Amino acid sequence: MSDIFRDMKLLALTEKLDIVLYNKMDSEKYGPPPGWIGPPPAKGSEIFIGKLPRDVFEHELVPLCEQFGKIYELRLMMDYNGENRGYAFVTYTNNEDASKAIKGLDDFEIRPNRHIGVCKSVDNCRLFIGGIPKDKNKDEIMNEIKYESHRAAAMARRKLIANSVKLFDHEIAVDWALNLKHKWKMKP
Repeated sequence: MSDIFRDMKLLALTEKLDIVLYNKMDSEKYGPPPGWIGPPPAKGSEIFIGKLPRDVFEHELVPLCEQFGKIYELRLMMDYNGENRGYAFVTYTNNEDASKAIKGLDDFEIRPNRHIGVCKSVDNCRLFIGGIPKDKNKDEIMNEIKYESHRAAAMARRKLIANSVKLFDHEIAVDWALNLKHKWKMKP
């Protein structure tokens, strides 16, 4: 699909729904809904959509996902060439709609012989950071790095991985923390 045609479809969608589409370097964000008052939806309201063909964009995803409930936000992850990276995150206004979307969209045939995979999004707010000096205690580390949401942690992870960053004058390694007990322990 040509960029002009895609842009026209996106413009028509945003005008029809009176909603804003944000374009960031790594994603395109649709939402929140007009007139939304209050905090974002509760944890468990976000789904992950994977195995998306590279020519799928918001003008196709939004109507597809709206069949299962009101969308608070849709983030289509993009590469630097303007193509989608094959996955998106959709946050519904409530957990029930997210569950309905998982059941209704998982293994959905979005193109002939192309099925998408849909599951609950892992709302990870923890990063593994290696290379921290052993003489630092938990309070010192927590004062230096703390993330209140998955989005904040994801943005920090992306920036920390892309740049050579030092913490306490030491180079660090960064990735998602696994839900496993680590072999090392922090000093209390």
